[in-house]
Amino acid sequence: IQRGFIKAPQMELAFKGISKRQFQYNFTMMPKSEPEAEQIEAIVKTFKAHMLPSMTLGDIRRLNIPSTFDIEYYYDNAINPHLHRISTCFLESMNVTYGGDSYKTYAGINGDGAPPIETTMSLTFKEIELITRERVHEGY
Repeated sequence: IQRGFIKAPQMELAFKGISKRQFQYNFTMMPKSEPEAEQIEAIVKTFKAHMLPSMTLGDIRRLNIPSTFDIEYYYDNAINPHLHRISTCFLESMNVTYGGDSYKTYAGINGDGAPPIETTMSLTFKEIELITRERVHEGY
C-alpha cells in the first residue's frame, strides 16, 4: 500500500460481445470500348440501387430493407473450399472514384459526354448474423 499498488492474483475481464464481420472489395475498371463503359456504368448503378431501401407508398409510407448479398469465392467454376465462407450480407457502404479525366479514350456515348476512362469502386459488406465457433467449423 505504501508503494501505491497492490498485488491482485485475479484478473477480471468484461465480455461485451462480438462485432459482425465486414468484408471490403475494391475494383478498378477501365473500359476498352463503349459497350464496356456502358456495362461499368450499369454495374455501379446496380450496386447503388441495391444498397438502399425502397419505399412503399400508400396510407403509410414505409421503407423496405435493402437487398442482401450471398458472396461466394469460386475457382474453375466451383466454390473454392480453401477460402472462408461468408454469410448473407448487406452492402453497408460504397465509394466510387472516377479517374483519368485528363483525356478521353473515345467519343461520348449517345451524344452524352465522354465516360471516365477509369472507375474505382470500393464496396463494404457486413454480415447479418454473428459467426460462432461452430460456424467456423462449417467453413465460415
